[in-house]
Amino acid sequence: MPYIQLSAEETRLQESTLHQLEFYSLLDFVAKYAISDMGKEAILALKPTSDLNALREEHDTIDELIRVQLGEDSIPFDGFDDVRPKLQKSLVQNAILSAREILQIMTIMHVSRSLKSYFRFRAEKYPLLGDKMSYLHENRTLEKHINDIIDDAAEIKDTASRELARIRHAIVEKTTRLRLRLDKLLAKATKEEMAAEDYVSLRDGRFVLPIKAEHKRHIPGIIHNVSQTGSTVFLEPSETFEMNNEISMLKSEETREVLQILKNLTQEIGAEARQYLQNCEILTEFDSVYARAKYALAFGGVKPVLSEENEVELREVRHPILCHAKGVKNVIPLSTYFSDEKRGQLISGPNAGGKTVALKSVGINIAMALCGIFPLGECRTNYRVIFSSIGDHQSIENDLSTFSSQIMQLKNIVDACSQNSLILIDEICSGTDPQEGAALASGILDTFIELKAFFIVTTHQSSLKTYSLNHAEIENASLEFDEEKLVPTYKYLLGIPGNSYAFALSKNLGLSKLVLKRARKYLGNSHSKLEQSIAQLQKYKFEAEQYRREMLQEKNKLESARKNLDNRLAEIKLRKKEMIDKAHLDAMEVLNGANALIENTIKEIQEAKKPVVEVKNEFQAAKNKLRNKVRRVEGRLNRAKGAPDVIEVGDSVIMAESEDTGNVGSVITMAENGKTALVDFNGLKFNISVKKLRRSEKKPTSSAQSSKQISSGSSYITFDAKTRLDLRGERAADSIRKIDELISDAVCANIGELTIVHGKGTGALRRAIQEYLADHPSVKSFRNGALVEGGDGVTIIEL
Repeated sequence: MPYIQLSAEETRLQESTLHQLEFYSLLDFVAKYAISDMGKEAILALKPTSDLNALREEHDTIDELIRVQLGEDSIPFDGFDDVRPKLQKSLVQNAILSAREILQIMTIMHVSRSLKSYFRFRAEKYPLLGDKMSYLHENRTLEKHINDIIDDAAEIKDTASRELARIRHAIVEKTTRLRLRLDKLLAKATKEEMAAEDYVSLRDGRFVLPIKAEHKRHIPGIIHNVSQTGSTVFLEPSETFEMNNEISMLKSEETREVLQILKNLTQEIGAEARQYLQNCEILTEFDSVYARAKYALAFGGVKPVLSEENEVELREVRHPILCHAKGVKNVIPLSTYFSDEKRGQLISGPNAGGKTVALKSVGINIAMALCGIFPLGECRTNYRVIFSSIGDHQSIENDLSTFSSQIMQLKNIVDACSQNSLILIDEICSGTDPQEGAALASGILDTFIELKAFFIVTTHQSSLKTYSLNHAEIENASLEFDEEKLVPTYKYLLGIPGNSYAFALSKNLGLSKLVLKRARKYLGNSHSKLEQSIAQLQKYKFEAEQYRREMLQEKNKLESARKNLDNRLAEIKLRKKEMIDKAHLDAMEVLNGANALIENTIKEIQEAKKPVVEVKNEFQAAKNKLRNKVRRVEGRLNRAKGAPDVIEVGDSVIMAESEDTGNVGSVITMAENGKTALVDFNGLKFNISVKKLRRSEKKPTSSAQSSKQISSGSSYITFDAKTRLDLRGERAADSIRKIDELISDAVCANIGELTIVHGKGTGALRRAIQEYLADHPSVKSFRNGALVEGGDGVTIIEL
């Protein structure tokens, strides 16, 4: 959008609007976050602008400063003095800056150098700030020169020049000699009781003796001063005239030398003054933006979106002045929007219900976005010239009533507004006959619609609510009102007109029932029906909002579950890929091994190093070994693809459900249909579905070992098997292994019920155990223990 220059009348109206919106009170508050007076002035001078590109850059800079405050060390920015007049003075020929003025200029030099260095090292992370601070001028030589000459107390150092050092050394030497001589004279005067005090004094830059007035003629010399009581005179003895004169001459030389040093320094500063004046502008803008970033952090400001489209959208915005007074959490936010289809809103409802605050909240947040302050809520807007008529503008001096003053204001707004305007009118045409006022208001709103301006109007007039319902461009709105407690909730309801609740509020305030009864007779049926319809709409709106919130909660839960499933699926796919990749590598290794085996066997036969039978046996053994490898690779590939392992007689197998903890068995026979297999687990034979088996690289326990275990009462088959297992304090993986052993022992011992003690704790161990039991083929059912059995700390298993 090109820059828009406002006319004088538009500027006057917008200035009046900003006062009505309490915009300048907001600027006063934001300015408190600035460190320098120049920064405060820059904030107080803020106005809405149509230069959206410059605004976007300003918003981005504020956003960078917020990120700096949240994630970095403190910014080296302690403020600076307004030294612009002093820098201008340095540009004047033969001008001399005082030592204190030069020290003030030094603050600009120091702050400029520190900021430039700070953001130079962070330019990649904060490019806008890095670029802006790169323009800061620095001259370390000049800074060192000033530091070498002036100390922190704004005094010229003795080492500032050789001549100054010589003069000051001479002053010290001669002053010491003079004091020694005066001390002798004072001692003599004290002995003769002529001295009024026992110390040497200084008057008009000359050393003198305090002598009693009655003895002033007894010592030759000049009287420089007399005490207030007249009892003491301050006398310079004639014999010290020459020494005092020498010291006075040296002090004059010192003053001339100091002035010359300051003049030279002033000329050096003058040579750089224009660059440092530019630094003042950059630092002022930085202080202003930094203050706005601190304000946004303190009150939850949100970076606005500046759009080129004809739209305004506010979400969860709050009135800043209320937030300053009550705190952000204690202010009810509002949301609203405007577009080409919905250009106007008509707010109705009871007095003190929040209509005017809602009006101001919309206006001030948009004004904030357009002047470079983050609104207190989400804001999307294009450039808007804001006009308002809020409050009572009656004037006795100008002979204007409330109605007349509002009509004058509205007349000026109608003349100045355009499709780039946002118009805010409080209680439109309310100070006259209701019927005529409603007609006037309707005509004004017709004009706004025709001009395609955006507008918000508040009213109590029922006919305007009907007017809004008959115009597609206007949407009704209201502030929620608790009908039971008869208090406003301040929640903004878009799409629903509001009741005035005049009768309910009057009754609550104690107005006579008889008066209210008589008043209702004059109300009319149509008005009552309208109010009842509005109340019903508000009820439906409330219920719809409640359902919407519930649906959003459900949606969030489903979204969370979907994300979890997506993550699990991604993990499974990754694991599958890893398994397939490993299987391919293993397959390549098998192939290479097979080729090597064949070549080696052929070589041995050709060279006849070994008998053919021996070579054949070795070849067969190696071939079997390779076949087992191939089958393991096939198993991994099948598992990765979700297919069951290929099971053959003699394979070592394990139950798929207990791959980590189960026992290894051996396949004895296969069913003709290939769907089941007879498996020997430690001497016990089971018919098991092939789908539930996985090939294992481990070897099953031999029959001899099984027999030994049976005879020795081992964990595989025992006749005194346990029926209770205490797992409190155990890890889930160890617990599941022990439970599997307990169940195996119980099955062999023909035990029907087991008790697992896992404790209550957080419930994590109980859940892990019960999830394992749910899929165990030997478990018929399980339950939590009864109270007498141990309650939730115990799981009872039926085999």
